[in-house]
Amino acid sequence: MAVTNTLELINIHKSYGSLEVLKGVDLSAQTGQIISIIGSSGSGKSTLLRCINQLEEINQGKIFFNDSLIINKDQNIKNKTDKKNILDLRKKVSMVFQQFNLWSHMTILQNVIEAPISVLKMKKSEATALGIKMLTQVGLSDKLKEYPANLSGGQQQRAAIARALAMSPEIILFDEPTSALDPELESEVVSVIKELASQDRTMILVTHDMKLAKEISDYILFMDDGIILEKGTPNVIFNNTKTDRLKKFLESVSFSNT
Repeated sequence: MAVTNTLELINIHKSYGSLEVLKGVDLSAQTGQIISIIGSSGSGKSTLLRCINQLEEINQGKIFFNDSLIINKDQNIKNKTDKKNILDLRKKVSMVFQQFNLWSHMTILQNVIEAPISVLKMKKSEATALGIKMLTQVGLSDKLKEYPANLSGGQQQRAAIARALAMSPEIILFDEPTSALDPELESEVVSVIKELASQDRTMILVTHDMKLAKEISDYILFMDDGIILEKGTPNVIFNNTKTDRLKKFLESVSFSNT
């Protein structure tokens, strides 16, 4: 069976005024593949993730999804189908943010079913059944009617993962999903991510957790100063490092749990 690329980024550039954050990044994610992106703060990791589903507009490059050209900024011509393409892309790519981004005025269940109803035009009864299923999957079946303020950080992040899952995405993006949590709550979220990894889902994670990256990734990208400096399997990245920059980075992070 032929391997297919669900997502492909080619020569992605992103600047904020005179500050060039991404300097020509290529990335390919195959169906069912788990990719972790590591690197120091300010290296461009989160910006790259936000460019994938166009929360940030790229300045140059191409984005393909399921072999279809979705974004083409190699030409200075505005494609009339760009907005439709972006909406279609966002239906298939869900994102879990560092700060949860739950709506405080909605219950956890309401948070989870809002997008399926408003974006996918799902019937409320169908969305509710799906929402309950997703919240049960992340261990929150007893929190359906609670508001975010009444949940711990780990519970809020698990609810955010359930919200992402409710869109039945082809790819899930995680932007530092555990960095806002203390170690005990972090372990709750890591357990959920590991469970998702065992389900053959396509996932791209920006993470500071080297143990998590090492355990679940098929492929790891090391970013530095807006470029991908090294890439490879966990064995290559952690045991056969090629550059002094990656060696220095790995020496600076904690491997106490690895």
